[in-house]
Amino acid sequence: MVSFIIQKEKTCILKIFILVILFFGINIYMSFATDTYSTFSMGFRAAAWDMFIRNGRPVVALLYALYYISGLPNLYFYYISTILALLFLGVSIWMFQKILEKYGIKENIRIVLSFISIANIFIIEYFMFIEKSGFMLAILLNIVGIYLINLFFEQGVKKYYIFSIIAIIFAIFTYQGTIALFAILSVPFAFKRAKDFGDYFLKILAIGVAYGIPIVIDIVTLKMVFKSARIAEKVDYISNAKNLLSGLAYNSTMTFDVLPKYFFQIIILVVLLATIILIIINRANILFGIINLLVIVSAAFILSAASIFQGSGWWAMRVVYPMASVVGALAINLYMNYRMAESSKARSLAKRMVTFAIGFLLTIQYFSFNRIYIDKYKLNALDEYRYNYIGQAIDDYQENTGIEIKKIAFYSDAEKIYPPYPNLYCQGDLVVSAFYTDWSDIKALNYYLGGNYEKIDPLDEYVTYFAERNWDRLSSNQLLFEKDTLHICIY
Repeated sequence: MVSFIIQKEKTCILKIFILVILFFGINIYMSFATDTYSTFSMGFRAAAWDMFIRNGRPVVALLYALYYISGLPNLYFYYISTILALLFLGVSIWMFQKILEKYGIKENIRIVLSFISIANIFIIEYFMFIEKSGFMLAILLNIVGIYLINLFFEQGVKKYYIFSIIAIIFAIFTYQGTIALFAILSVPFAFKRAKDFGDYFLKILAIGVAYGIPIVIDIVTLKMVFKSARIAEKVDYISNAKNLLSGLAYNSTMTFDVLPKYFFQIIILVVLLATIILIIINRANILFGIINLLVIVSAAFILSAASIFQGSGWWAMRVVYPMASVVGALAINLYMNYRMAESSKARSLAKRMVTFAIGFLLTIQYFSFNRIYIDKYKLNALDEYRYNYIGQAIDDYQENTGIEIKKIAFYSDAEKIYPPYPNLYCQGDLVVSAFYTDWSDIKALNYYLGGNYEKIDPLDEYVTYFAERNWDRLSSNQLLFEKDTLHICIY
């Protein structure tokens, strides 16, 4: 069956493969997030339990547990996870373009539309973590959910709707931050299949229920079963609402520095304007069409940031990843629901506007992704050099004094520099030095030096001493030895 599909779809699969490798292939080489050092330090058995209990992600926990059972070295998991991530992403894009094929969209267009919808500008953060295969599996499950609810809209068979909900339940137990993707990308299909506004409302309600049921199940499970600290006990909805609105305005403008300032908003406006032109010249129900656009945009921006309003999320690309799919959803709505024939100058202009906007977006996204990948590898190399510098200082001290260093304490100077090394990308959790987080500082040191040093609490006298100084580069003065303890200042 698989070989038959590959043979039949080989041209399409090849195009998708080229796109995926072009944008994500460089990520196959080993890189470390701060969490990676923790995972390697505790081992995949403990990491699986942590992922299950603290994070409430049993599917990723299962992946970790299976890898622990395999007995393979920790390092190999990165490569296996990356290959699986690329595979899951490719399958997601292929499946989504197959859904679009039903609506007469040309192959190249539907591949590009699928790519910008799924592999949007915020997906890059998922590839920074070792569990990237889990993130991509969650996305694939969302696409399965979209496929099934589209069948429900098309045929009215209830079992497809039930299966769709089940797929999203599995998605939310893989990674919670992805499931708004299901709701956002389902809206254009609801509009396409709706007989009238009343039917459209019912289909949107069906999407909302299919989206809401998994969330309720997840919240109940996190609180009752996992007792996860990620569920906020007390929620200040007024403050969270302010944070939500200000964050939406800021991050849609800045896009975590993945795109130039205002670029993303301009692309959205171009696609919206082109759609409105087509709504008018197609003499469609203008109000209905505008309402549908508002639903798509609202779903993208509000549902993606719902965890921030609830108090369990924060402004990070991986948390609000579905928000960046708004361009793809709007473009799909345009190509699927409005004729793109060249029968008038207005239609031709609308088509050219969207084609140019999407092409420009992909070009900037490609170069931005590569810049981030390169900076991540630079950061890892510089961190390793810095840890080896510390290791050499430890060896010299032990050789000169005969005292073995067993304990490490970490401190900060007057002001940490961002980025940690000059001219690196510095936004969110993508390119973060292992020295900057308390769960990775000692674990990365032990990893690179092959030691088993114990991390101890900082001493007040050294806290004061280092706080009165301010470095912007590595210095031997940042290392103070006292008997069997090394006091390290992070600049």
